[in-house]
Amino acid sequence: MRRLWVILPLVCLLAGCNPERCNTPIGQGGEIDLTAPEFSNLYNHVGGTLVINCGYKGVLVRCVGFSEYVAFECACPHDHEVRMEPDDPRAAVLLTCPACGSRFELSYGNPLEGAATSCMLYQYRTALDGYRLSIF
Repeated sequence: MRRLWVILPLVCLLAGCNPERCNTPIGQGGEIDLTAPEFSNLYNHVGGTLVINCGYKGVLVRCVGFSEYVAFECACPHDHEVRMEPDDPRAAVLLTCPACGSRFELSYGNPLEGAATSCMLYQYRTALDGYRLSIF
């Protein structure tokens, strides 16, 4: 029995039982047609942002340059059940958690302040093929 108390913490450490591990749940990506009226704010509009209905709690897509896009999961890395909100739905610079107050910048997903400062936002990969943006 004494050996169990030595082995159990080691197993927990190796299995990733640390609550600070930043394993944000992710969901299915998607594909959007940037020529569709509902996505016109994104198409080569640097700084344009939009939260789309995919991922775990939604995905914030941001145009960062000509034909360059980033996409971040909206689930808070600190509390996965909370959906974070952009500071401006059409030209966001920050994503903020209404529960824990964590804030993240939207160029790279870096934490700025709050309970989740040891975790970056989960970033989906993006690929542009003509006018179709794939998020995966």
